[in-house]
Amino acid sequence: MIVRISWARIRPGAWPSVEQKYRELNEIPIAGFLGRLVTQDVNDPENLYTLTLWEDLASVRAWEASPDFESLFVAAIIPYVVGSFSVSFCEVKVSELAGLKAFIERRQET
Repeated sequence: MIVRISWARIRPGAWPSVEQKYRELNEIPIAGFLGRLVTQDVNDPENLYTLTLWEDLASVRAWEASPDFESLFVAAIIPYVVGSFSVSFCEVKVSELAGLKAFIERRQET
């Protein structure tokens, strides 16, 4: 499993729009895509981190090379980005997601 971690600094006050855009983007089916977390830095609220989970690196590379990546994802988020951004790819070596699964199930019950 691969985790793609991206960081960007967003415009002050842009969080509601960024969250809405990612909710819309989450509806798009992507081969090899397993899930996404969109996070706000608690110490610096204009820092946006996204973590996407992928079956393998080939799936991520294929998605990033596709025309939809630029036209749908980049185009939707780039208006809110200020300055530079970064992307890292990490191979998962150890995972324990039982707590995450239980947390999600509890939230779905309420």
